[in-house]
Amino acid sequence: MDGERAAAVAGLAAAAGLAVGTVLGVAARRHRAVPGTGLGGHRGRPVTVTTDDGVRLAADVEEVASPEVAVIFTHGWVMNRHCWHFQREALAGRATLIFYDQRGHGDSSAGALDARTVDRLGDDLAAVIEATVPEGLPVVLVGHSMGGMTIMAFAGRHPGTLAARVAGVALLSTSPGGLRDSTFGLPWPIGRLAPRVTPVVFERMLSRGALIDRRPVLRSRTNLPVTRYVAFGPRASREHVRFVNDMAVATPTEVMAGFFRDFLVHDKLAALTALGPLETLVMVGDRDRLIPAAHSRRIAGALPGARLLVLPGAGHMIGLERPAAVNRELAALLDRVTAGGAGRSGKGRRSAG
Repeated sequence: MDGERAAAVAGLAAAAGLAVGTVLGVAARRHRAVPGTGLGGHRGRPVTVTTDDGVRLAADVEEVASPEVAVIFTHGWVMNRHCWHFQREALAGRATLIFYDQRGHGDSSAGALDARTVDRLGDDLAAVIEATVPEGLPVVLVGHSMGGMTIMAFAGRHPGTLAARVAGVALLSTSPGGLRDSTFGLPWPIGRLAPRVTPVVFERMLSRGALIDRRPVLRSRTNLPVTRYVAFGPRASREHVRFVNDMAVATPTEVMAGFFRDFLVHDKLAALTALGPLETLVMVGDRDRLIPAAHSRRIAGALPGARLLVLPGAGHMIGLERPAAVNRELAALLDRVTAGGAGRSGKGRRSAG
């Protein structure tokens, strides 16, 4: 999520009195992939990317014989690389596909607490590009929630690499900043209190991380309704909610709360300028409670050439909830990139069902 840990977002809802059980007991148990091609079951060639501060990022690569482009997927807060399940299936064989776990998530190591920042994630993405994509192969970056913020940080901190290697970007359910004032879709007057109470809740969770992470069963149960509320629209499937909840529960509390601190000061609106020359797709659900559609509209406003799509009735996890729409638009983005810019005249803004 991109917002990214459904469990962590229990802290968000805790501000509204919805996550007392989560604060008392949440845990980090590793998500076990469903065998075969069930949710989370896909695997590619394993790769470990080591960052300059010693963090080991777990990745896997699905290669094609003569690729025209490589696509790197950056997941959201408290998710892992398996959240791209349906995109992986839809784009298989179309391009070299690279999926990796952000630091502290999935199978990647966490590093120091003070390195749990969006800027650090941008540096990690630069390392992933360098380690996994052959020189000369164009790159398309696809980021959801915190993954979209990662791309913005990369653009601001590594403009040379962006200009030389990246041909297209997809920013899904993400934000350029202003998350400190979020009400998370909670009704008044609870929503009015959320911006003040939520940071306090997360600081308490950070200080009690070791205790919280000892109770996986309680955490999973108490977190499930919060996941359902903040991550999905009204017609979400039970299977998808549980899949997201499992990924969220697997993320250590210290990692979740550490990144939440940085979200409060996240501001990458100026960094979007570097994306101006690129083929850019912006997508969001109009029922996104975690990062409302207004944030995506701000991104599109800063990038006049971007293609903006707002999906009616969809929540935060649009890649799972509306895979057909997301996959269609990602395929079209790849078409525009591989056409060498011939498709730029087709860019524009609209809402999509």
